[in-house]
Amino acid sequence: MLWIHIGMPKTGTTALQSWLHAHPGFLARHGIRYLVAGRDRGTGRARLICHNAMAVAMTRGWRGTPEAQAGAMAEECRAHADGHTILSSEMFFGRDLAPLQERYLSRIDGPVRIVAYLRRFDDFIEADYKQRAKNGLPTNGAEGFVAGRLAKIAADPEYMDLGAAFARIRAQVPRAGIVPRLYLREEMAGHNIITDFLSLFGVPPDDVPLPERAANRSLSRVTSEALGLFDERAGYDKKARRRLGRLLQASGDTRLYGNGDVLTAAERAKVNDAFEARNAGFRAAHFPGRDRLFPPADVSGARGRGHPDELAAFQHAVRMILRLARDA
Repeated sequence: MLWIHIGMPKTGTTALQSWLHAHPGFLARHGIRYLVAGRDRGTGRARLICHNAMAVAMTRGWRGTPEAQAGAMAEECRAHADGHTILSSEMFFGRDLAPLQERYLSRIDGPVRIVAYLRRFDDFIEADYKQRAKNGLPTNGAEGFVAGRLAKIAADPEYMDLGAAFARIRAQVPRAGIVPRLYLREEMAGHNIITDFLSLFGVPPDDVPLPERAANRSLSRVTSEALGLFDERAGYDKKARRRLGRLLQASGDTRLYGNGDVLTAAERAKVNDAFEARNAGFRAAHFPGRDRLFPPADVSGARGRGHPDELAAFQHAVRMILRLARDA
């Protein structure tokens, strides 16, 4: 069986993909194959941790994609037909998968399952904003960014509509079964994205060798904004900025971390209420035992957007980045 993991973004996809890439032997012992085709850059060896390059190529009409890649993937699936094969890219989420079906999936025998982890939408907005801020992309500031998302919710009835999104997937990949999962660590098998995903294949969570290093703590909004200043115009390419980000994560400086600091409490409630109302039918169909897809947000320890010490925290983050850049 082929399993296509499509994210959604900001649901631990990099951690999961890195683990799958690093543990081919463990996977093989459990009858699982993380497809090399699409991750090998034509070398025949798995060089990339995920299949994002395929998703990018799909949006470009497969320009630059080796003609033999589709056949190689089909052959790899056939060679492991008695077990499970995995294709993974969060960049497939929300995109038209018809070209993937036509070029690749139509050549693959056997059933197909599409797995998507779903995140509470206020958390997704926060994570998306911080990622854009860290990368120095235009955001219109946190207030403007959130206002834009709220306006889109009001104007577009299909925005955040999971039922509509999965209906499109079914139309684009007709034979695929849809497997939605909730990105709630406290409810996951093993309380981890890696163990939860592998539980789909019958792997007991206690058997999975998880990384010793704990997951990264979330940088605060102002730290993310400070990091975004260190862009190409300041002489820092993407690789250098990522290195600075990792150093900030590893610093242990509690002033650099934070959650619940992008949306106000009122904005958060408005987003979550709209999300739950828009997906009531989806919840009834896929999670009939739940009153809500996601429990209310608990940001009781968060300082929120616009707290009095924001300027001082921003200045502290800039000084820390400068120090780390000097010592790197």
